Amino acid sequence: MLKNLLLTTLLLCSAAASAHSVFEVKLDPAPYNRSEARTQAVELVLDRLTGGRAENSWVQDEVGRELSRYLQAEPTGSGYNAVFNEAELLALLQGAELPFSLAPRPTLLVWLSTEGRARSEANRSWRRASNAYQIPLLWPLWDLDEHMTLDPRELFAAKPLREASRRYGAEYWLAVEQGTEGGRWQLFGSEQVTPLLEGKLESGADAVTKLMARLNRYWVEKHAQRRAPRPANPAPEQPLLAEVDAGGELTIVVSGLRRFADTVLLERKLRQLDGVGSVFVVDSAGSQGRYRLDLYGSRAAVLQALTTIGGLTVTGEREFSWSGATRD
Repeated sequence: MLKNLLLTTLLLCSAAASAHSVFEVKLDPAPYNRSEARTQAVELVLDRLTGGRAENSWVQDEVGRELSRYLQAEPTGSGYNAVFNEAELLALLQGAELPFSLAPRPTLLVWLSTEGRARSEANRSWRRASNAYQIPLLWPLWDLDEHMTLDPRELFAAKPLREASRRYGAEYWLAVEQGTEGGRWQLFGSEQVTPLLEGKLESGADAVTKLMARLNRYWVEKHAQRRAPRPANPAPEQPLLAEVDAGGELTIVVSGLRRFADTVLLERKLRQLDGVGSVFVVDSAGSQGRYRLDLYGSRAAVLQALTTIGGLTVTGEREFSWSGATRD
C-alpha cells in the first residue's frame, strides 16, 4: 500500500513538472546581466521549439533584435523569468519554414548509475536540465524488488530494465551510466525492443543539459509540425513610390516581398552594406515595402552596393524587385 502511494505521488509530481508552457522560460541561477539573461532565454525557447534548427540562424537574430515584439512578459521571482509571445514566434517560424513542436514532452523514467551506485532522485544538474527543456523526469524507488531485478552496474541489459520499468507505466525510460570522465546513455521506448537512441555522456557541469537537448531534438523530430503556408502577398492596388530623401537618407521601394521572412532577410542584407547605419521599413503594401536607409557613407556608393545584393534586381530609379530565398 505504501509503495503504491509513493508511486502515485511520484507520478503526480512528474506531471506537475510538465505543466508549464513551452513559451515560459526560467533561468535559475540566472546571469546577473539582464541583457545576457534575455539572450539565453531567446536561445532556449527557440531550441525547445525547433530542436536546435534555429541555432545561429537569422530567426534567432531577429528575435534578439526585435525583442519587444516577441517577449510578452518578465514575471518577478527567483532567477530570470520570461514569457514569449506564442503567435509572434510561430508566425516567425512559419515564415522561416522551420518545423517546430508544441507537443508536451513525455514523462521520462530515469535509471541513473553513478560510479556503479543507483540514484533515486534528481540533483541540481538534472533539475536544471529538466526545467530547461520541460522534460518531466520520474525516478525509480530502487527498493528491494528492483535490486532483485536490475543490477545498477548493468543498466543496459534490455530485458531486466524493461521488467523493472513496467511498474511505473512510463512510455520512455533512460538508462545512464555516469562517471567522473563522462559516461553513456540509452533511450528506450515501451513499444521497442532495441534502444531508440544512444550516445556518450559528456563530462562537465552542462553534460545533463546537453543530453536533455538531444532528447528534446528527438521529440521535435518525432512530432514536428509546420503551419500551412500563408497566401503570398499580392501586388498592391496602389504601388508605393520612393519619397523625397532628406540629407543622409536613402529611400527605396522593393517589390516581390511575398512572405514575412523576405522582409526580414532583405532588411538584414541592407544593414550589412558599407555606409548604411540603420534601416527602417517605413511603409508596406501587399508585396511591396518602402525602406529608409540612414547613411553615414557615400550615397552613390550605397546605390552601387545595392546592385550587388543577391536576389535584388534594379527595376527603376530607387526601385527594386526581390527574388531572394526565404531562408539563408
